[in-house]
Amino acid sequence: MINKKYLKNLRCKEINNKNDFIFNCYSEAIIDSLEIIRLNFQNILILGDQGTMIYKFVQKKFNNSSIKVYDFNNINSNNTIENIKDIDLLEIEKNKYDLIISNMILSLSDNLENLLHKVINSLTPNGFFLATIPSLENFYSLKSAMIKTDIEIYGGAYNRFNKTIELQQLIEILKKNNYTNPSVNLEIIKLEYQTFNKLLLDVRSMNLSYYYDDKKNTFENKNYFKKLEKNYSKNKKNNFDVTSNFYIVTGWKDHSSQQKPLKPGQVKNKLKDFL
Repeated sequence: MINKKYLKNLRCKEINNKNDFIFNCYSEAIIDSLEIIRLNFQNILILGDQGTMIYKFVQKKFNNSSIKVYDFNNINSNNTIENIKDIDLLEIEKNKYDLIISNMILSLSDNLENLLHKVINSLTPNGFFLATIPSLENFYSLKSAMIKTDIEIYGGAYNRFNKTIELQQLIEILKKNNYTNPSVNLEIIKLEYQTFNKLLLDVRSMNLSYYYDDKKNTFENKNYFKKLEKNYSKNKKNNFDVTSNFYIVTGWKDHSSQQKPLKPGQVKNKLKDFL
């Protein structure tokens, strides 16, 4: 079971946190995907926008649109953001939005299939869904160092990062819920830090900590982090490399205007006609 109180504490942090650099990289990936779209969306829903980067871009690009933002935030008053306590309890109006954006919030769901079902139902025909979600390999080097440190200190490893979905399972859920032309592309961000503490601060700001009831409920002391830094491999420049692997997820809601794949025998032109 998810520890809802802990999950809320993770997400309810002041917007414009000084350590939101990695999160901004994810936001930029969303923005890059939106920049190439020529459609003029009118009703837009954003799920998760800690730094409001996406909101500002969408507001400028689709300046006549209606925009609603949901996020876990009850500290910094922002009229553009509506507070949610549980992503799985969020009710989204059906057939309402022609663009839904989700930035690193899908992984906070305890029932991703049901959430994606709500999303497709809330899209209008020809509506577009765009999301980021961490992959299983996200921050792999840090996870490996934590496992090694846990074994040295406790004789076993604790769950330190929340669960995420496997690629094939994600694709199957999108197809099962009738997303048209679903796409899941892997993105990789490679970062280098001179100090280990700065690396930890940036990763912590991502709110990816394990949030289930069986999580470790006591904080680690300085000795733990000294061992963790020792177990974390340095590069040739004596710096710390970290890689964030995440997926860009896209899909459309079916519409008659969308091109359908041709069935065998329907092709009118032969290959030799183009050679």
